[in-house]
Amino acid sequence: MAVHYRRQWVFFLSFLILVGGIATDACFAQSHAASLSPYSVNALKHPIRIEKKEKIEKKEGFYPYSAATGLITRQKAGNLQAGWGDFSGRYLIALMQHVDTPLASRWAEITLRRALLLKVGTPKSVEAQAWVAARSELLLQLGEADAARALVQQSDILQQTGLSTSNNALLEATLHTILATADPAGLCPLLPLLHDNTDIKDINETLVKALCAGLSGEGALSSWLFSRANYKGDQTDRRLAQKIAIVGSHDDHSIHIGRNDIGHLTFWRYGMATAAGVVLPDYLYNGVNPAFASFMARAAMLPIKARLGAVRKAAVSGVFSNAALVDFYSSLTSNDSDHDANDTTISEDVPNLKQAYTDRYADNRVKAVESLIAAGNEADDHYAGMILTARAASYISPSSSYHTVIPHLVASMLSAGFDRAASRWASVVKAMPEEESDSSWILLAIGAPDPVVDFSRNRVRGFIERSSRNDPWRAQMAIAALAALKRINQEDSAWLQQHYDLSFSDHNGWIAALDRASLHHAPATVALLVAIGMQNRPWRMVAPSSFYHMLAAMENVGLDSEARMIAAEMMSRT
Repeated sequence: MAVHYRRQWVFFLSFLILVGGIATDACFAQSHAASLSPYSVNALKHPIRIEKKEKIEKKEGFYPYSAATGLITRQKAGNLQAGWGDFSGRYLIALMQHVDTPLASRWAEITLRRALLLKVGTPKSVEAQAWVAARSELLLQLGEADAARALVQQSDILQQTGLSTSNNALLEATLHTILATADPAGLCPLLPLLHDNTDIKDINETLVKALCAGLSGEGALSSWLFSRANYKGDQTDRRLAQKIAIVGSHDDHSIHIGRNDIGHLTFWRYGMATAAGVVLPDYLYNGVNPAFASFMARAAMLPIKARLGAVRKAAVSGVFSNAALVDFYSSLTSNDSDHDANDTTISEDVPNLKQAYTDRYADNRVKAVESLIAAGNEADDHYAGMILTARAASYISPSSSYHTVIPHLVASMLSAGFDRAASRWASVVKAMPEEESDSSWILLAIGAPDPVVDFSRNRVRGFIERSSRNDPWRAQMAIAALAALKRINQEDSAWLQQHYDLSFSDHNGWIAALDRASLHHAPATVALLVAIGMQNRPWRMVAPSSFYHMLAAMENVGLDSEARMIAAEMMSRT
């Protein structure tokens, strides 16, 4: 018996050292020269030891391949259908737990979301509950509340037996998805599990009991339970739950919660406040996971005008599509009860959007599209405008008379993946002088599905030379994209690397992991590693050499369309 437990401990400790150890020279290590770069991979917030390929052994603690869980079937998964490959579930979960948001790229988020929602069997060496929990928590980290809720509902925790660590993780993920979707009543069926598990952070069992008693009409019991939960210290959690519990009751008192009464944001506070219709002040969303803004964007119980900023952020991050963004704007009308005469969204943006999509004259549609893209002061505001107008831009027939706005029109179409529509502008771009067409040329060079523009050596070198004078980093990123997407040959790539102080031959643990996932044709694993390479950083903190390896790995596993959109997004937003 002693030998049996000793073996278990040895296995457990070995795994901790392998996956969760503190960063060493093997943890995303780069050469000394590379580490001097402010946007090196070494700057990742959470270094992870890259796992060596595990030996598959039938021993205690090995979990066989089990039933598939997910929302996107292999038939609808496109180039992601090969899934996670034969990688260990423990390795994949360790990577998921170290992704820090926001990601630099909207399209990296979209690709990762689809990967996490793949309907595939549970990988080796992990329980099915832990696999669902890790994917759901990462979806929440990305701001994908509805997707995470749908995923955990496929693995009904009430049907699970025992209180294993995996079940606890699934319970916590389920609670988080319920609160992220602002559905307090969804907590009530989980009360028996909460009673047996007191380790769930920010969830008080007594408050849940009191809340559920109130929602079921047992006012006296609810009041008594709330009095028991009147613990010392911050009463915000209790008051928020009590406000929900008395909704619809005949109680002659109400609970008033001011916008400034909530000191900091948690899943509980967000879920309860939103369900109660309390619009939290913007400062609460600063300094916390940006996913909360995406949660707010989809919260239909909040006033639509209060969600505008969150919706635009959700579109830029990848949570909201072009269609979802347009649908939201179509709900904004001048008849809103909270309409402010000085509100430019109502007075200008909504009419411009209608004009961009429906005006019979192309010149007016182009003018409206340009106005929506130019709105705002930040780069993300302009990119949100591109997403908003993407389909409208795709309806505009190519014409040289719009030469000054072609880069914005093409970038707008590519922001929503309308690459075929964008390619129609290639003939107009070819007819323009090279220097004047540079901004449009590079977008089509890396964003179009086929080589539709001039890729001659002189054209490529001319663009890189002119771009390097104004912005060396952007020129290097363009070289990385052209090389990774195989729009230039190896000889031209080597020449450009040599002349513009760039090298794609660097090597570290993260690149090794990307190469291994690419070699084993595991597109979902590649999408996860690309997200790690773009985590918690603006675009200009992404290293050109790292960008090359990301796009090359995606290209190799069949994610070439997604790679092109990421490359075009980089050029559009920088």
